[in-house]
Amino acid sequence: MLETGDLGLLRSFEDASLPEEDFDHEKHVHAAWCFLQQYGLQDGREKFIAALRRFVVIHGAADKYHETITRAFLDLIASRVSTRADWQSFRSGNRIIIEDGMSLLLRHYSSQVLFSDRARKAFVEPDIIPFPGPEADSAASDGREIAGD
Repeated sequence: MLETGDLGLLRSFEDASLPEEDFDHEKHVHAAWCFLQQYGLQDGREKFIAALRRFVVIHGAADKYHETITRAFLDLIASRVSTRADWQSFRSGNRIIIEDGMSLLLRHYSSQVLFSDRARKAFVEPDIIPFPGPEADSAASDGREIAGD
């Protein structure tokens, strides 16, 4: 169950009333965690992606949206989510996602694949190692692209 502050973040991000300058990388991860906690893994992913797309358009930053980075971070967060943990517990146990998330993604993706135009527009599976957990096994069956395709 989300705490009051988590619900406030979820709602202000969802309706794009969160000021853009307050939406740093940690808030980005926190919002994703809130969506996954509130709506479950599948619905949470899709609702977060829809909210993020709306947020960047409203704030004039649509060119910053990157499909693969967004979904990859969601996969990483989902693989570490515990329904019993609160945000502070998740945050302290997963500092690398907040402090050095890009290098974490680059363990799974080559720079060439992750920063390609193709990966910006559509989700591309990791070309180095898959993400942990059952989500990685089902990714190919839900319509997302494989890096070598």
